[in-house]
Amino acid sequence: MQVICPRKDLYEAVQTVGRAVSGRSTLPILSHILAVPQGDGLKLTATDLEMWMEVHLPARLDLGIGDDEDTAGFTAPARVFTEILGALPEADVTLDRPSGGNQMQVRAGRSDYKILGLPAEEFPGVPDVVAGASFVISGELLRDVIRHVLFAVATDESRPILTGVMLSFKGTTLRAVATDTHRLAVRTVELPGGEGEAIAIVPARAMNELLRLADDEGTVTVSLAQGQARFEIKKGKPDAATPGAVITMVTRLIEGQYPNYERVIPAGHDRKLTLETGEFAKAVKRAAIVARDNANRVVLSTEGAQLVLTAESGAVGSVRDEIEVAREGDDIQIAFNAKYMNDVLNIVETEGVVLELTEPLRPGILRPIGDNAQDYLCVLMPMQVI
Repeated sequence: MQVICPRKDLYEAVQTVGRAVSGRSTLPILSHILAVPQGDGLKLTATDLEMWMEVHLPARLDLGIGDDEDTAGFTAPARVFTEILGALPEADVTLDRPSGGNQMQVRAGRSDYKILGLPAEEFPGVPDVVAGASFVISGELLRDVIRHVLFAVATDESRPILTGVMLSFKGTTLRAVATDTHRLAVRTVELPGGEGEAIAIVPARAMNELLRLADDEGTVTVSLAQGQARFEIKKGKPDAATPGAVITMVTRLIEGQYPNYERVIPAGHDRKLTLETGEFAKAVKRAAIVARDNANRVVLSTEGAQLVLTAESGAVGSVRDEIEVAREGDDIQIAFNAKYMNDVLNIVETEGVVLELTEPLRPGILRPIGDNAQDYLCVLMPMQVI
């Protein structure tokens, strides 16, 4: 059986699944991509046994005399396959499996490759995900949810449970949570039509892939199960005349009990600072130039209608900056990490933000101002004012 599809589409699909290929495994088959003719297209699969990536690509299938419609497919080394497709001329590519052996034939224009592969039967199957909860979300909204929390994921492997994003779905509510113990980000959205309930801790790597792959005009079907999650990503508009590639990602989840993050969120506040997002972000960045040599410590002090930002460093010097603030409650002096403030200010899209505070050594909450202000918050742990 021959599989024929445009070089550009095939190249992009191979690059996509190739991100799941294992680079250090002792199992040779994990360095390969599995290609299986299926229905009206070609299914490409790669895995490192932590993540499985599949792309179903529209393609033309040509049956030769004696060919079987159901084939086990063929494998090819991911690196070689990708390099070949990147070097071929812009034309239709024909994939075939010569009789005998484990070869994949790749033809385009006057180029004809025969790539040595491994038996397709050795390739690990994609796990079945029996969902405890499932829902459909637009690609645009999913990307927004991920962006608002991913920056707060821990990079320190000493507490693996914090190196992922907790997804909680119940009723019609999806909540995404991430924390590295220095800051906590929570994003909540309503999704009518979902089923079941589940809590899943999705590795940051998988969330980064979703951020890259989700299409603003497409949809993502999410299935959360015990130990695994499945994401089916459909590109393009649902009513498009020509369907695009369908990408399926299955990932193992991080095991363990996620910390009780709700007890970290202050129940109330007695000081509230309302700030223009852009001006606040610029002022923090200016102060960070000095603060980076002093643990990124920036001190915020209210003086009437002004918010004063100061930072000091024995190696650089000092800085004092002022911006306008609308303040409720008494004056306060509190220090935060400049990088952590910038991380959240860089993803807030509203013109204004509020900083809710209690005491100098108690956490503060940064929220956007707008109709959906209660759907997002970031808790920032304070630093000692020196």
